Amino acid sequence: MKNDKKLSLADQNRLKTTEKVKKALEKLKKSKIPINVSSVSKMAKISRKTISTNRPDLKEMIEEARSLQSDLDPSEGGKSKSKGTTQSERVKQLREKNKDLIEDKKKVLNQNMILTKENTKLKERLADLEEKLYSQSKIKVVEMNKIPNK
Repeated sequence: MKNDKKLSLADQNRLKTTEKVKKALEKLKKSKIPINVSSVSKMAKISRKTISTNRPDLKEMIEEARSLQSDLDPSEGGKSKSKGTTQSERVKQLREKNKDLIEDKKKVLNQNMILTKENTKLKERLADLEEKLYSQSKIKVVEMNKIPNK
């Protein structure tokens, strides 16, 4: 927070809240207390509404930390997992999403190639038409009645 003077008061408060949440998450990880919105809000001394409603970025940070904690904690082996995704499920989802994005990228590149070829053809046609127009403008038009008869 070295550049606090350049930030608005609201941005400074957002940064402070984010720092509080990060510190609370570190403390909870070290003490092996279950990580959830309630425990983080108590540890960071901020309201649950701030996390749940106003700051989805903080909620996502907490969900990620909780997922990581559940992956690392072997004592939860017999318990059923919560609805939150585990780290390995998240990696699997991201790999699938990555495959989809790669396919989309291929389609876009193919469309780009087609459009580039079409653009080149249109530029060539325009150049031809401009050349014809220029050559037509050089031709002198002579009226039929002014042509001398032989």
